[in-house]
Amino acid sequence: FWFCWLPESAMLLLPGAPAVGMPRRWPIGALSIFVALLHPTPTRSQFGGGGGGYNPPAPICPAFKCPSGEKAVGKVDHKIWSYGCKDSGMNVFNAGSFDPNNPMGGMQQKSVDKCCVERDLCKQTCGMTSKMCHDNFQKCSTKICKGDQNCQLQAMMSEMMSEPYEDVDKDKKYDPEATKCRVFNKGQADSCMCVPKDDFKGSVESKLKSFYSKFNSEKLDSSGDIKDVDEVWKKWKGKEADMFLALATKYKAKAVEIRQKPKPPPYEPPPKGKAKAKAKEEAAEEDGSSEAEEASSVGAEDQGGDSEEKAFEKLKAELEKKKKQAKQDEDYDKAGDFKEELDALTKSEVERLKKLKSIAVEEEKYVEAKRIKQRLNALGEL
Repeated sequence: FWFCWLPESAMLLLPGAPAVGMPRRWPIGALSIFVALLHPTPTRSQFGGGGGGYNPPAPICPAFKCPSGEKAVGKVDHKIWSYGCKDSGMNVFNAGSFDPNNPMGGMQQKSVDKCCVERDLCKQTCGMTSKMCHDNFQKCSTKICKGDQNCQLQAMMSEMMSEPYEDVDKDKKYDPEATKCRVFNKGQADSCMCVPKDDFKGSVESKLKSFYSKFNSEKLDSSGDIKDVDEVWKKWKGKEADMFLALATKYKAKAVEIRQKPKPPPYEPPPKGKAKAKAKEEAAEEDGSSEAEEASSVGAEDQGGDSEEKAFEKLKAELEKKKKQAKQDEDYDKAGDFKEELDALTKSEVERLKKLKSIAVEEEKYVEAKRIKQRLNALGEL
């Protein structure tokens, strides 16, 4: 049999809709033990023991974008930070390798903390790609682990464990696709700024001077300018992001702030009534119940909206027409007034539909509740 030990800060993610009163993220105690009474061969194959380690595909995240005529450059005052992953390991050992004279010997493992710090460093270097950060981490962890199961498990857990708890929206369902780029996108947004293309070279030099002044002043002359700046551009032109990544990696002991990850907040279940209503609604929408499908097809004509909805659509169309005409007449003050009327009208309709949706859920009219929800989503895009 196999033992799995997780650290106190570990969180078990439960995708999809949970049972009533259950959180999607479950805290695992400091010495929680999971015993899998399974044949060990699949485990070895999955985590690399004889079968090769699993390397997840690199996430393809959008690059930081600037308006036309501008380029992204690293912020001079951005401070790179990381939680590392010293406590993100999940240790595994089997009874066959258990030594009674050293019972914890099987739990001693290599650490990929260095790789985690460098991955965070990469994500916070303006201009790097998510694939490059992913591939660098894979190379680093593979070099350190060298087939060690516990080390490979730690590497697999590290991405999830490196995310700050405070950034998680508790009201949203866990979406694995959305989380793939969340930390990378935030790192790029925090570290990048847009400058006119003509100012790009000067901005890069300003950031480089700032870096050297903090971490290696010998690279600056007596006037505070970069020594051999022409050689720098000859070597790194078009690869500015790679240059700053190489520098930050070289001086990471000084350049990267290692923070203590806060403990997750205690789980607070929603009020019973709210949890029950939410569970019913999600069950009707996601489980694909035959009754809901049949009601949707049979009563489609009866579910087409009420008279107030139709009145709203008519008034909205009139206001949009007037606003468009005002813009064509270049009467922007009047166009602004029509826009304010449209916003107020839409806000009022949203509040009305939210109340109707709550009533429909309470009365177990799930098809109607779903129709109203779709209507609310459409209004949210206006």
